[in-house]
Amino acid sequence: MKTEPAAVTLHILKATDVMKHLDQGRYSDGGGLFLHVRSATARSWIVILHNKGKRHEISIGPAVGPGKAGMSLVEARDAAEDKRRLRTAGQLGVSPVVVPIEGRSFEQVMTEWFKNVYEKEVIPKTVRDAKSSIERHAAKLLKMDVRAITKTHVITVLEPIWQDVNRTANDLRFRIETIFNYARAKDYIAEDAPNPADWHVLQHLLPDVTQPVKHHDSVPYAELPGVMRTLRTKNRAAARALDLATLCAVRPTECRAARVREIDFSKKTWTIPVARLKVKEIVLKNGKTVKAPDHVVPLSRQAIKLLKDIIPIDADPNDLIFEGEKAGQMIGHNAMAHTLQRIADGTAHGMRSSFSKWRAEQTKYEWRLSEAALAHVFKTESEAAYDRSPYVEPRRPLMQDWADYLDSAKDG
Repeated sequence: MKTEPAAVTLHILKATDVMKHLDQGRYSDGGGLFLHVRSATARSWIVILHNKGKRHEISIGPAVGPGKAGMSLVEARDAAEDKRRLRTAGQLGVSPVVVPIEGRSFEQVMTEWFKNVYEKEVIPKTVRDAKSSIERHAAKLLKMDVRAITKTHVITVLEPIWQDVNRTANDLRFRIETIFNYARAKDYIAEDAPNPADWHVLQHLLPDVTQPVKHHDSVPYAELPGVMRTLRTKNRAAARALDLATLCAVRPTECRAARVREIDFSKKTWTIPVARLKVKEIVLKNGKTVKAPDHVVPLSRQAIKLLKDIIPIDADPNDLIFEGEKAGQMIGHNAMAHTLQRIADGTAHGMRSSFSKWRAEQTKYEWRLSEAALAHVFKTESEAAYDRSPYVEPRRPLMQDWADYLDSAKDG
């Protein structure tokens, strides 16, 4: 049988004791209730109970302390008693807050994060790809206790792919960081424990990327009205997706996974979740990293008509707008690109460059509007990235003029 850590003090706590500065360790209140002190500001209540031959450590919640809000001793005792009643009723084993005494592995926390958070934000294929990436490249972390993982461990899994597949490595780092933020929120690691995948730290430890920047070929904007005229004679879902992506200047990957719930016909907007965007976090001037906002696209008249034509009136909010040959699956990864290649020389992603050049050379719209339309982070003022959603109404005339321009091909 495992013994309690040496730091545990076996005495009955008083309310006044809880409000004192205590050394790290666990302080018993009797009956399996403990005050778990991890630092001066991080402390929580746990109850240890035996049930059917197994020993469980159950997190009750954050504990009150000096200058810190949380559950009082009386509240913790009541909560512990509730857990004891569950054990007596034979329901303790199904309680979702039961935590093994040995802690949680990275794989356990990852699985919980996927189920409770990520699967609700993205499509199943994106979830599968994300899981596969973590299991393939971060296999060394899976069985480790999340409390034992350091930045050195994270660097070890990132370095082998940092140069050759930097996009994959960046996505992997971001997901690891997000999973650790989830672990902290769920009290699986100390509240003040450093995030081992924090970009502010790793950017100084990982090698510089020397890969050349590859630009996507674009169709000259002067040719686009004719290209769009031909494109609209095609009836396949990929053609409709490419049409919408061009009208809205969004990335093909952002468009092919679009769902009905993202379209608001009353506000004439399309909201693309940040989980599907290329830029998922923003580094502010003060060095702090924050989650990027969702990308809100103001819809032109042409985009609204296209969407109303292809979305059934009785469509479920979770339905894909551009469904592939198999029910419930989006169009293929290269379907939009292949559709364009049959019409013109260029890439589906390059349509965004065509839009940007048209704005710069043929209009007087401010550059910030096109950058916001492209969901770019403003390099000179990273805080301005927050404006890409508030810029919705100022962007609306720009996107309508762009849609009108794409309609300008003359008969014959």
